[in-house]
Amino acid sequence: TMSIIVDGKDVDKTPDIVEKICEVTDPNHIEIENDLALIAIVGRGMKSKKGTATRIFAALSHADINIKMIDQGSSELNIIVGIHEADFEKAIKVIYDMFILSED
Repeated sequence: TMSIIVDGKDVDKTPDIVEKICEVTDPNHIEIENDLALIAIVGRGMKSKKGTATRIFAALSHADINIKMIDQGSSELNIIVGIHEADFEKAIKVIYDMFILSED
């Protein structure tokens, strides 16, 4: 799986980008998501603390926010989630509340 994010101001370039991807990779399937907001949760303690991703996903689920994309680098210092843009502010609040207001 490969995700490519295009800034909203460049969305008119999407057909050209998709064409180049097809030339280079010959994908089985391409899906385009519009109105996607990305949230990066970053912290050095994430690597050593079990259940961080579970807490993030549960908080978003309980707030009825659908996760459209998940990315975590091999360093395990961050998790990026893609959600519908309309849910952005609510998602920021529930993630903040979960990590900052409900200290373990």
